[in-house]
Amino acid sequence: MEQNIKERKNQIHINNTVISVFLAWSGVVGAIGIVAPGTTSLSVYKNAIITSKITYTNSFFAFLFFVVNIYLMKKLVAEYIKAQRLEQICAGVFSLLLSIALHFGAKLESVENVDFKDTFMYFTILMFALYVTPIVCNLWKKAAVFAGFIKKKEVTDNDCKDKGISFYKIWGMIFVLWIPTFMAFFPGAFVYDATDEYIEVISRQFSMHHPLIHVLALGGIVHAAEYIGIGANAGIAIYTLIQMAICSAVFAYFVSFLQRENAKKKYLLGTILFLGLFPVFPMYAVCSAKDTLFTVFFLLVILLLWDYVKNSERFFDKKYLLFVLASVVMMLLRNNGMYAYLVSIPVIGLCLYANKCGKKNIIKLLVLMILSIVIYKGANACLKIACNASDNEHQEMLTVPIQQLARVYKYAPEVFTEDELTALYEVLPENYLITYTARCSDVLKSGFNNEAYEKNPQKYRKLWWSIFKKKPVICVNAWIVNSYGYWYPDMIINVYGGNQMYTYKYENSSYFGFETEPPGERHSLFPLYERLYRNISLELFQQKVPVVSMLFAPGFMFVFFAWYIVGIISKRKWSQLAIFVPVFLLWCTVLLGPTVLVRYVLILWCIVPLLPLTMEQRE
Repeated sequence: MEQNIKERKNQIHINNTVISVFLAWSGVVGAIGIVAPGTTSLSVYKNAIITSKITYTNSFFAFLFFVVNIYLMKKLVAEYIKAQRLEQICAGVFSLLLSIALHFGAKLESVENVDFKDTFMYFTILMFALYVTPIVCNLWKKAAVFAGFIKKKEVTDNDCKDKGISFYKIWGMIFVLWIPTFMAFFPGAFVYDATDEYIEVISRQFSMHHPLIHVLALGGIVHAAEYIGIGANAGIAIYTLIQMAICSAVFAYFVSFLQRENAKKKYLLGTILFLGLFPVFPMYAVCSAKDTLFTVFFLLVILLLWDYVKNSERFFDKKYLLFVLASVVMMLLRNNGMYAYLVSIPVIGLCLYANKCGKKNIIKLLVLMILSIVIYKGANACLKIACNASDNEHQEMLTVPIQQLARVYKYAPEVFTEDELTALYEVLPENYLITYTARCSDVLKSGFNNEAYEKNPQKYRKLWWSIFKKKPVICVNAWIVNSYGYWYPDMIINVYGGNQMYTYKYENSSYFGFETEPPGERHSLFPLYERLYRNISLELFQQKVPVVSMLFAPGFMFVFFAWYIVGIISKRKWSQLAIFVPVFLLWCTVLLGPTVLVRYVLILWCIVPLLPLTMEQRE
């Protein structure tokens, strides 16, 4: 009997060793398509071309990577086998999608194209997915341990007496931490369509291209400052300070929310420092783009959804009006917020129903969400009428088809018939078609003829479908190369490279719109700090620091978010999944947008302190 047990243990040990060696080798092979995707020759030695793949496969680093991973995998495989079946499946699915993202992204970053006929690429995708699967599964266990660490295990009498950090103290701390950035950018980062919005106000010629509520607030304050004689810079500074006050107030509510969830004081202080000092937050707190205010109101919606899940009775007693207000303002600030919100209604309903929440309360929440959309529609219509705003632009909704037609025109013009070329030139003149760039559609879509499109939209839809059928691979590449930075962590954000702005030219990086556009003028009160932000915005600065660079990458922040979401699914926490449905759907909408910029997905940074709590909560 003892001999049989001993033999069985030996067999398990041998099996685990074999599996560990195979997975370690899979990791080495799978990494080929990630760390060495290109085939550009690096050097020539005795007439032999040395490629980027050879420099990896024929390297001591690959061997060292293999040896280290054998020891790593032995423990991870043993833990993976003990996991629940759903956790194993979810880990496998996530790892496969991650491997696809890393391989496709590496190709797009290096050559702006994915060769879907490359069979070796699919082999390396599978190998890397096998390697990552046990790692992903075990990291969920570590996340659960961390979630328990950041929360108080028991609420004692002393905790009840200690009221914690007050809302106003948190508000003041975050606001004060942003002051050096405000001084560096003084009077503020008046950028990203700010001048256009200002011109709409002074010319009284409004359009629905920009959210009217933001146009009136930003342009109105700046113009009012000019009107009373204190100048545009004063107006920009006033707007920036008001925005800082609103954003820091929402973040203070966020930290107070974490406090109510029994997060330890160290975690609260860490969150305050993260929100106050991590460059992405103060940088956008002083930025005039609509995305800043949109993000904080969107965050408020997410926090209130969490309140609903935790205590629906209290939510409907005290917080439902705030939920409606936050939802309406959020949608007024960005159209894609409305689309994400609308689609999230049935999905949230299904998640809550799967969690067996009370039907009555589910219906009440969904009615509130529908009411929010109705109020938003009414408010937007009133603003449109009051401002006599034009609403005849379609290029934002058609960004992907525009990019696809232009890419086919550039790389395979022979597929267009004479009639198709005529139709193409009607909506996209040739002098704009030749401006096509893979990672940004701004210049190209600015030449879109909306008047021609409105006369016969079906004609141009047929044109797009005809070209798509002829060159589907080019069209798919046109879409993913324009948005891959949202799911590929290693993208260098330089979508505006070569573009001349008012006070500088984008060259190495376009991480953030650094300048103060007219009618404002930069007068930095903290030049040393301004130089730091200039490096972050316009140079390959943080990207040169391993690990730290990932904290600034939209693609990495989404991978981190997705890892938590799939972890929630693996544990069947459907009500918690409902909370983050709007975030995922908002991310889906930016995949159809004009380019990759941090400002479109700021919410991914905002929810970082919230995500760890999801792994601790019990359904």
